[in-house]
Amino acid sequence: MKTKILLAATLLLSLQMQAQQLEKPKQIPIKGSFTNPVVSPDGNYVLLTKEHLKGVYLLNLKNKKITQISDKDGSGYAYSWNPNSTSFYYKEKGEKEYFSNSKVKSYSLKTKKAKTLNEINHNSLPSFKGKEQTKIVVYTNPATLKIEAKDVKTQKSWNITNEDGQFYNAILSHDGKKVAVHNGADIYVYPIEGNGKGIKIGTGIATAWSKDNKYLIGFLDESKDGHSVTNSDLYLFNAATAKSVKLTATANVIEMFPCFYDDNKIMFTDDKTGKIFTSQLKL
Repeated sequence: MKTKILLAATLLLSLQMQAQQLEKPKQIPIKGSFTNPVVSPDGNYVLLTKEHLKGVYLLNLKNKKITQISDKDGSGYAYSWNPNSTSFYYKEKGEKEYFSNSKVKSYSLKTKKAKTLNEINHNSLPSFKGKEQTKIVVYTNPATLKIEAKDVKTQKSWNITNEDGQFYNAILSHDGKKVAVHNGADIYVYPIEGNGKGIKIGTGIATAWSKDNKYLIGFLDESKDGHSVTNSDLYLFNAATAKSVKLTATANVIEMFPCFYDDNKIMFTDDKTGKIFTSQLKL
């Protein structure tokens, strides 16, 4: 009996912590199914993609109008905004080309035109945020599977990760001082100088840094057959304390690909329905 009471109390405390961290999500009223939202720095636009990261779509949050920018396979992976919210960057490959041959595209909201940036390696996304604004890019070296950083001006490069492992999905903090990386199912944070060991902050997929560079947000999904996702919840990772908080615990919503915007607001997708939601984080 005491055991049941203790379990019930523990569950109630967990639900209270989740409720305190995240307000009730609100669905954005748009037609179609999308995923991987990335909000512009000014909070007016959102980059979206379709299932399997096919295509790039631009959502105007004021009038809810959606414009298709690209229809290419894989173009919805690792897109990014410039700090002024005037341009964004994505990658495209030809129909018969490999993803390794992808080219970086720059789309201007003013001219509504895209141009190819041949001098920018597609692996630099999403840390590349414009020629004038970008000082350092981080990426996975496909030959060594280590995370590297490169000074855009001097072209000097160095290792961020020096341990053995298969590293991927590097995310540079807004202040350029830290890099979140993935090794297997685990998430680590490294100093940008590459002279320190990584600190494990949790398990799952981290997708974005908070504005103050103190937190990462991400998700942890589950699969029964190794292919189809059966469940997923959002997590908040504290880069300083290396502690994580589970933000959601829903049975009918598969929360994935969250991002930060405005003052501790988040946006994410329900992988089950393709609907996009917003919520307010209480930090």
